[in-house]
Amino acid sequence: MTDDLTPLFQAWRFNPNDENKNIRVIRGVDGKPKIQVRVRCGVFQWEYEGRPDGSTPYGYPSLLDFYRDTLERLRRQEGSDASLRLNRAQLAEINEEIMDYYQRRILFFRLGEYRRARNDAQHNLDLMDIIRDHASDPEAIVEHEKWRAFVTMDRARAEALMAAERGDYLGCIETLEAGIEEILEILRSQGRDDAEESQEAAALKDLKAQLRETYDIPLTKREILESLREEQAKAIAEEDYERAAKIRDEISHFENQEPSENA
Repeated sequence: MTDDLTPLFQAWRFNPNDENKNIRVIRGVDGKPKIQVRVRCGVFQWEYEGRPDGSTPYGYPSLLDFYRDTLERLRRQEGSDASLRLNRAQLAEINEEIMDYYQRRILFFRLGEYRRARNDAQHNLDLMDIIRDHASDPEAIVEHEKWRAFVTMDRARAEALMAAERGDYLGCIETLEAGIEEILEILRSQGRDDAEESQEAAALKDLKAQLRETYDIPLTKREILESLREEQAKAIAEEDYERAAKIRDEISHFENQEPSENA
């Protein structure tokens, strides 16, 4: 068997004009599915299930599993997991796993595998929690926490697209609204004054608009109330108190609606 990859490259040429043609799912010699990505001078391959690189660190399916077990063992033996302090080498190892799961998450989105994309996003959020609670270096915590809103955005995107696929369109919108609120809370806790204008919040708002147009999704009760409150504030600012009072009554009506009522 030759080590030359030229026959593979010739059979599957890189397409600079259509990225979707540079991704495929194949069945490996072990019988398991793999994701392959064609780049200009080669091919990357990721495991479809389990850890993206197929390894089992310390005999565990992933570093997340290893540290979860380590923390649980410390809690049983010492009554607390506070003694775990991650050093620079351990953080570098975790960071590598985070990057692998991130890169595979991008591919799952492109393949329409939203459940798997959501799971990979959650995997990284769980690792970020461990870093936040147990890293020895405060700068390492800050470095990872600055990506929390972004990963939260991806998780919300995936969950919303899952809901849309199963026809739960109002649930889809509610998921995006909850994601936006979570992102704003994260960014504000980090001292961000531009949380409302952040790219993460904007991405979920754009997706909400796209899905609403695609599936003709009606406004949720929460969105109607927000719109009415904005209109009421505008009426008060313009000293149109009669209109403000009418809007107040509309707000009261919607607030007293049963949750099952369709706005």
